[in-house]
Amino acid sequence: MNELAFTVFGRPQAKGSKRALQGVGQRFPVLVDQNRRAAPWAGEVRAAAGQVMTAELLRGAVAVEFDFFFARPKGHYGSGRNADKVLASAPRHMTVMPDIDKLARCALDALTGVVFKDDAQVCDLSLRKGYGSPDRLEVRVMWT
Repeated sequence: MNELAFTVFGRPQAKGSKRALQGVGQRFPVLVDQNRRAAPWAGEVRAAAGQVMTAELLRGAVAVEFDFFFARPKGHYGSGRNADKVLASAPRHMTVMPDIDKLARCALDALTGVVFKDDAQVCDLSLRKGYGSPDRLEVRVMWT
């Protein structure tokens, strides 16, 4: 089995819902992404994938693993001399926004046309979201 792995540093962004805007005098509405940070993040993912992608686009079935890591909020840490220690009451798992499926949608769309021809080729998708420092996305793509 062949494998491609890389890490994208920065805060992972979710592909938000679309919103239709229609200005005065415009005949048709324009669709915009509600998360304005999604496009720059997708560009970072594309750039990182492009650096490690040495062959032509994958055309068969692929398996993809995404590990999304987010820095813990300050409220998860103690204060004073314990400022570097995670509180016992801090949650172990990240159960807050952004939604993992929207994170994956943004990353998959970014890999389309860089790693594989179409994200419909993804037959196996593994997603994890959690706390870790620094903010990052770890990607693994496997194919035969």
